[in-house]
Amino acid sequence: MRIYQHILPHGGKDIWQWLETAIMSLAALWFSTMLTPADPLDTHTFPWIWFVPLLIALRYGILMGSLSVSFFLASWFIWFHATPALYNTFPKLNFLGGMLSVMISGEFSGLWIARIRRVNELKQYAEQRLEILTRRLFLLTLSHDRLEQDIIGRPSSLREGLKTLRQLHATENGLPNPSEFMALAMRQGNISSAGLYIVHDGHLNRQAAASIGVVSPLNPHDPIVKLCLDKKELIHINTQVHLSELPSHYLAAVPAVTSKQQLVAVLLIEKMPFFAFQAENLQALSVLTSYYADIIAANALKLYLIPTIQDCPIEFFHAMHTLRKLQRDFQIKTSLVGYIVANTPSAEEQLSFIGNSVRALDESWVLVRKEWRICLILLPLTGGSSLTGYLDRIDNMFFERFGNHPGKMNIQIQSSNLEQDDIGEHLQTFIQRLTTQHMELVT
Repeated sequence: MRIYQHILPHGGKDIWQWLETAIMSLAALWFSTMLTPADPLDTHTFPWIWFVPLLIALRYGILMGSLSVSFFLASWFIWFHATPALYNTFPKLNFLGGMLSVMISGEFSGLWIARIRRVNELKQYAEQRLEILTRRLFLLTLSHDRLEQDIIGRPSSLREGLKTLRQLHATENGLPNPSEFMALAMRQGNISSAGLYIVHDGHLNRQAAASIGVVSPLNPHDPIVKLCLDKKELIHINTQVHLSELPSHYLAAVPAVTSKQQLVAVLLIEKMPFFAFQAENLQALSVLTSYYADIIAANALKLYLIPTIQDCPIEFFHAMHTLRKLQRDFQIKTSLVGYIVANTPSAEEQLSFIGNSVRALDESWVLVRKEWRICLILLPLTGGSSLTGYLDRIDNMFFERFGNHPGKMNIQIQSSNLEQDDIGEHLQTFIQRLTTQHMELVT
């Protein structure tokens, strides 16, 4: 943990903690002065007034507690210059004891606030991953159902369409592949007329980034649009009874919300067939749009992909970027495991098996560099004994499938922590070290 996080656990941008510290300290001094003008710091009785900086230190940490003590110190000097006869001796023991109490309280506060933040960050990351996995599971289920029902009319499944959408990198009007997304939404949702609008600071752009059919000019005051922006959830004319009674150009507003609950765009549907306007179809569009929102958020990290790793899946890189912050700020370790072997048909099957044997939170990337085939596995919140347990599990599963252990089939293994801030450089260095080590062992 960094020093400033220990001294100021709530961060420096929380203005309220500064105001509360100043107000409570000055109020305590004023009240004590009113009660005992000759000894407002309680130097001859039990120092009740010192409970104020003590409580502030417990609530906000050492720095805020020390700031409260500084108000006491400044007040004593003001009283000394105003009435030196009453305040002729500096209460050294009171300030020394009070400051030590404040520092101990602040140390205790900083430690537990840091622990709580660490747990909250773990919880937040797990919730984001759960949200993403839930969406993927729903897409997989829906894709399977649609594939069974519409195999003739729609030969490609929803999941295949999303896979194609994710692999394209063109950018139009600030969004990745909006035209491709709208074409996919039209096929899957049977939409006749709709527009995709970017959201900036809680407001929609007047011009649609992409559209289907004839789209009316945007009405930002439309009740369906306003309710969608406020709630960040799917809104249609049957969502609430009164919506069907209000004039609206739209049948539904589908928000593109990331797993971090950030609204980046809204799909406004004006026309669609009557039989297509049903709950299951709208839910599919909602999940599809949210999935697209995660693609938008992940594409912002493409600028950090250095040329040698341009083929890195953006989900893999995005996960590394998020987990590096957790390790840097809260020492929540994440492991990166690499498997490397000569690129042969059997190696392709073996590393694909390892890549497909990941747990729910893990990410995998199988790549080819010259004559080597490499499989990288990102293990979130894993280090030490957890890493050993993962390697043992893969070793046993590999033995059951191929009848031998990876090491005896010339598959070399290497692991690393996310210790470098530049994730692109770290990933490139890890791949180079992996290939260099394997080449030395082979030769």
